[in-house]
Amino acid sequence: MSTTKAKTSSGPATSSTPSAAAVPFELTATNGSSVPGFQYFSVFPPALKNPPPKSQVLTALVSDATDQAGTTTLTWNGGSGALALFALLEGTSPNNAHRTPVALGDTVAVALVDGAFTLTATAGGPANAIEVTFAPGVPPGGQIGLVVGPAPILVAIPAGLSSLTLEPDLSPTVTVVFGTAFQFPEANESDVSQSATTTFKQDATTEASPTAIAHIEVDLDNKITQVG
Repeated sequence: MSTTKAKTSSGPATSSTPSAAAVPFELTATNGSSVPGFQYFSVFPPALKNPPPKSQVLTALVSDATDQAGTTTLTWNGGSGALALFALLEGTSPNNAHRTPVALGDTVAVALVDGAFTLTATAGGPANAIEVTFAPGVPPGGQIGLVVGPAPILVAIPAGLSSLTLEPDLSPTVTVVFGTAFQFPEANESDVSQSATTTFKQDATTEASPTAIAHIEVDLDNKITQVG
């Protein structure tokens, strides 16, 4: 089972307390493909509502390797209570970024101190979004990452250090592809299926059940179908 947690390369960070509880998500994925060998499921979050999609880079949570007829389970926390923000220097990976919990309505001040980013979140930002401001000295070419559900979404730090407004889409959906595992930065050529949207439903059968669950299967022709 993969949960893909980022590791720290940033400096200390201060954040406000999320106003809502995180929602556990569980995706069960079955490999019914006719392709031999191990394959992967890559799970992408919904794109941000703001800024425009062309300025965003979506990354993915990747499953463990699955062989033919194999099943894997991916879990993560979603909803407004699981949002987190980080900053990257140019050429660095989101896997090595410290994640600062944030909430809708926060304003997050980003600074670079002794070669490491600091992020300080306070209330007072836009109601359904997160405003990001930059101190003088933050270098151009870096990126801001907002973790939404299974994986981060990256947006370039503006060249003039103007503020960014990041509005996440918190609908209970993800986009899944099957085949070659997603890697950052995404390879130019990948052997993957067509993407498919998966919608989660609430499971209230027992207190121990995940709040949001879904089940997908890949058929012999590598088509992804939601079955639960």
